[in-house]
Order: sequence, then C-alpha cells, then structure tokens
Amino acid sequence: MFLNMNLHARIFLRPALILILLMGRAFAQQPAPAASPEPPAGPAGAALPAEPGEAKAAEDEKSLPPTTDPREIVRRSVLTDHHTLEMARHYTFRNRQVIKHLGKRGEVKSTEIKTFDVNFYYGQEYSRLIEIDDKPVSEKDQKKEDEKLEKFLAKFRNESESDRDKRLEKERKRREQGRAFLQDITNAYDFQLLGEEKVGGADSYVIEAIPRPDFQPTHPQADMLKKIRGKMWIEKKDYNWVKVEAEATNTISFGLLLFRIHPGSHFVLERTLVNNEVWLLKRLDINGGARIALLKNENVEQEEVDSDFKKFVTSVRILPGVKEVQPETSPK
Repeated sequence: MFLNMNLHARIFLRPALILILLMGRAFAQQPAPAASPEPPAGPAGAALPAEPGEAKAAEDEKSLPPTTDPREIVRRSVLTDHHTLEMARHYTFRNRQVIKHLGKRGEVKSTEIKTFDVNFYYGQEYSRLIEIDDKPVSEKDQKKEDEKLEKFLAKFRNESESDRDKRLEKERKRREQGRAFLQDITNAYDFQLLGEEKVGGADSYVIEAIPRPDFQPTHPQADMLKKIRGKMWIEKKDYNWVKVEAEATNTISFGLLLFRIHPGSHFVLERTLVNNEVWLLKRLDINGGARIALLKNENVEQEEVDSDFKKFVTSVRILPGVKEVQPETSPK
C-alpha cells in the first residue's frame, strides 16, 4: 500500500532527496526545454539539453579554491547536483524495489519485490515493470505494460505544436521552482563539518545539517526542510553528494494531506560513480511510517537499488506517423 512506493518514493524520495529528501526529485524529474521543436527519438529517447550556462556554472565552481567552510561546501554541492541531475538523463537503468510491510512489533507481514526498466521517452522518465519477485512478468502483465507504454508514447507522438509549447513552458516553470527549492537548502540549516571519510572510493567531507528555527523559505514547499535533519557526505573533488542519511523530525504532508510521512522515518541514500563522469543513485533505504489519504497508517522498510546503467545516444528525430527507433546505447 505505501503508495506502492513506486510512484511517491520515486517522485519525493529519489535524488535530490539528498538532504532535500522529500521534494527535490519532483522537480528534478522535469525535463529541460528542448532546443529543437521535434521530440528526441526513443524508445529511450535522447535527454533534453540543460539550460544554457548551467554546465558552465558547475565548471566554474570546480575552479574555486578549496574550502573547509561547511556552508560553502554545501552551496557548491547544490549547484553541482543540479547539473548532475541533467547529466543523469543520459542514462537508462534498472530499478529493483523491495518493500517490507511491518507489523506493530516490527515483524515482516508481507514483502513485495518489483523491478523496473527506467528509460526516457520524449525527454520524460518512464518506468516499465519487467519483473515481480525477481521473475519476468507474465504474458498478461507484459501486455498491460505494452499498452501503458503505447498510451504514454501516443500522447507525445500526436502532440500538436501549441500543446507542446504549453508543456515545455510548464516544465520550464517547474525547473525554475526546482532551482529555487535547491537554493533554499543553504539557508535552511546550520551546517557543521564533522570530518572527512572515504565513501564510494571518494575522499569526502562529512557534514551535519541541523534545521534552523528561523528559516524563511523562498519556495513554499521548502518549508518541509525545517522537519528534516541529517548528515551528508560530499566528495571533495567536484562536490557531488555521495551519501546522505536523514530523518523526519516532524510530520511531513504532501498534496492537501493526501500523503504524510511520520516523525522518525529514516532515509539513507548512496550514489556510485558511473563512467567516471556522473554520480548516479545506487541505493535508497527507507524505514518509517506513512499515511495515504484516509487509509490506515503503515510502517514499511524499503530498499531501492539501481543498476545496469547504460548511456544512450541518438541523432534520430521522430516525424509524425513514424514509429520510435531504438537508440544506440553503450554499457557502463
């Protein structure tokens, strides 16, 4: 039940969960405006380009002199992570989720295991169910997945130019909201440099983040940052987030109280360096309670593991009435 965690965990808890935890991914998943009026080819579909200047800004941060000021380290990491999320759009991967539903004494009542193939179509992230309990889906379920995908693709394939312009403008605004949310992080916490550790093979700063009671968010949903405390590991070379541990200190609500995360819920996120160019999510552990709409509360343990990263490239464009073409991919 825990919203199948497939939807809300990926929207609210995946990257940019990095201390932003419960909201960043909602913005980060929104694609950048396309440079061309034609959508990229698929099935995977080329990632849409980042806005001009973002990559340069991230590179400029790397040229700054070293610092041990924790707030400055976090500030640099926020900009770096925004650029990293754009680079991540060039990778497809497998996402395996293990959800354990717990009883009142912490006993495991039931377990769900699902594996998804995550691709990009028309610049949009799409998760396709391919395994249940580590076994390929049945022919019946595969047919359902095929129909769902075709419906998803048809929406963009038959999109008019005016509708596409409206969609891209909406996505541009969401992108701006995402940046505003990210920028609120450096003002939301008191940071303390605890030391240095090697994590994921990278020498990293260890920084504790404690919510500031006087924090005034510029983005309305950034108010939730007051209810999250944690610790982050930021690699020293390029200021990428490598690992995050965080805990909800108060109830966090989304969507007019349709989804609530209870105090004490704990999250651990780890990234891995792929192709020596980008840090991608490797593992996400969630342990805590939630309530969906008026349904009963539920305690869960969830583990998400991403693997089989493949970088895709394509120069093919989709024309009206032409079926999608599989892009070339290169393995990790």
